Amino acid sequence: MLKDFVLIVKKIKPSIALVFAIDPTNKVYGKGSGFVIETDLLVTCNHVVSAQNASILLQFPGSEEKISAKVVIRDVEHDLALLKFDKKEIKPLKICKLEEIKEGMPVIFAGYPLDLLSLTTHQGILSAITKDDTGNIVYLIDGTVNSGNSGCPLMNELGEVIGIVNAKRREQSDLLAEVEKLNSGALSIHGIDMINIYKALIANLQLGIGYAVPSVYIPKRQEVK
Repeated sequence: MLKDFVLIVKKIKPSIALVFAIDPTNKVYGKGSGFVIETDLLVTCNHVVSAQNASILLQFPGSEEKISAKVVIRDVEHDLALLKFDKKEIKPLKICKLEEIKEGMPVIFAGYPLDLLSLTTHQGILSAITKDDTGNIVYLIDGTVNSGNSGCPLMNELGEVIGIVNAKRREQSDLLAEVEKLNSGALSIHGIDMINIYKALIANLQLGIGYAVPSVYIPKRQEVK
C-alpha cells in the first residue's frame, strides 16, 4: 500500500520554489527547482542559474509574485548554487541527520518538472549510495526525475532533506555526449533544426534512475563572502 503524503506535501510545499534564469533579452534561459534552507537562502543546481548576466527570479506556490534573487555561492564541483532573496517569512526545510540516511529507504522529491508550473511530488527509494569518478558521494534514486526537477529536495518520508536532485546528471553514452556538443543549425530537414530536437530528446531522456547530491555538500552561510 502506498503511503499517504498529504500532510507532508502540505508542510514542504511553501518552501520549494520555481527558479527562473532570465537572459538580457527577457527570455527564460533556464528553469528548475530550489528550496529554502535558511530564512533568506535557497539552494538549487548551479547549471540552472549558470547563464552569464542572467537575472534570477523565484516563484513560490500559491503566489504569482516573482522574487528577485542573486547567486552568493557557486559550487561547480557539486553543481550547487546558493541564492539569497529578501522574502523572510518562508520556513526552511529541515535537513535529515546523516546517520539516518540508508540505502533502500523510501524517499520523495518535489519540484517543477518539464514545463509544469505546479509543484509535483514523486515517490521512490534510495537505490544506492555510491561515488562518482571524482570521489564525490552521489545518491541514486529509483524514481521519475525529469528536466526541471534539478535543484528540488530529495527527502525522507518526514519531509527532511537528504539531498538535492540533479536531472542533468545521468549515465551518458559517447554518442549522446557527441550530439550534445553539436551546434544548433548543423543539421536541418525541411527547415526544422534537428540538433535542437535531438538535444531536447536527450534532455528528457529517462533511464529509470535519478541522481542526487547529498545535503552535506550544501554550501554554508559562513562561506558567503
